[in-house]
Amino acid sequence: MQTTINLQELFSYSIIPLVMSSGLLAVLTVYFRKNKENVVQEPKVKEIPEKNHKNLPVMKEKYLSQLDTIEYNYTNDKIALRTAYQMISEAVRMFVFEVTDITTQNYSLAEIKKINIPILYELIEEYYEPEFASKSVGDFQASIDKARRVIKEWN
Repeated sequence: MQTTINLQELFSYSIIPLVMSSGLLAVLTVYFRKNKENVVQEPKVKEIPEKNHKNLPVMKEKYLSQLDTIEYNYTNDKIALRTAYQMISEAVRMFVFEVTDITTQNYSLAEIKKINIPILYELIEEYYEPEFASKSVGDFQASIDKARRVIKEWN
């Protein structure tokens, strides 16, 4: 038995949507890369502005008093070691903020390093482990004494 089968033509897609989507993808890629480069710029090192020189002795006394309260609460077992370190860190950061107007209370350790206040960086770095470790361990007395010394010697 003899049959004739006519084959159907190959199905083909239109190339226009493929070219348009590739072009759109290329334009969006370039656009987002440009925006990403603009957003991810490193923060510039700020000069430390001097603020409130007239009130510096008052501010020093205020934050030294806070450190005394923290020490009293820790030595009388009213607060845990982690909480004590968090409170010292907060007090030192707020002191620096009030003196310089740099919002160090919102900065991570890396950001504090970039603002070029080495003594603050050293203190906060020392407090990071007891603040965030699963088991807080640290020499509380040495840490609070360093914080006091930094506040007393601040110019």
